[in-house]
Amino acid sequence: MKGNLLKYILFTIVLAYTSSWSQINLLLSSLGKEKTLITVVEDKQIQQLIYDKANVDIEKIKISETDKPFGMMVGIPTKPQLILSRNLYDTFTPNEIEYVVLHEVGHYKLYHSMIELIVGVFLLIIGIIVLRKTVLFPQSLLISLFLGLIFGVLMIRLGRFHEYQADNFAVKTITDPQGMIKATNKFRNFHGKKYTENKNKLIQFLFYRGNPYDNRIKMAETEIETRKLLNLPNSITK
Repeated sequence: MKGNLLKYILFTIVLAYTSSWSQINLLLSSLGKEKTLITVVEDKQIQQLIYDKANVDIEKIKISETDKPFGMMVGIPTKPQLILSRNLYDTFTPNEIEYVVLHEVGHYKLYHSMIELIVGVFLLIIGIIVLRKTVLFPQSLLISLFLGLIFGVLMIRLGRFHEYQADNFAVKTITDPQGMIKATNKFRNFHGKKYTENKNKLIQFLFYRGNPYDNRIKMAETEIETRKLLNLPNSITK
């Protein structure tokens, strides 16, 4: 009985961590010494920007009191929750913050969280069904580990596609693509390749969901050139 329960727990943990290791590690490393972990603010400029660009109403912005720059969007449809780190909120310029928030809003507008939740639950159910047929111990633990890893990689590939979509949404709606370039360079200078790139191409393909920094910059540069060809200014308003 304990062996059966353990194989399900192991599978679930490996699946969850493999698919979201970068976000989990970033959040854990962001738990600083501040007594207040989250501060809620109303920033009318950012809120109006999001509404004008994406028609999304953000009631309040949550500031994670950490010195690591990041942004994320959580919540369910009709209840978006935007989280920005204190470092990002205080040190990024308005153009740079615009890229970050539009990227996160892109995830929300394209239902990425809901899609990944549905796919994740589906893979979890499939894994449990397969594991029910494995009764030998400890072989069943090895199968749990393997299934969790493989299904986690599938989730990473889905996440990589979503990251590209979110960046594409941001670069097409951003006022000035230079903000995307400058914000990307700030993330690179702070985090290095820790969460987005790996020298080993196979590891990069299998375990990294982030859109590589160079590709983000290329997307922004392409958008700048496209606007020039269309006789549009590099800085546009809706």
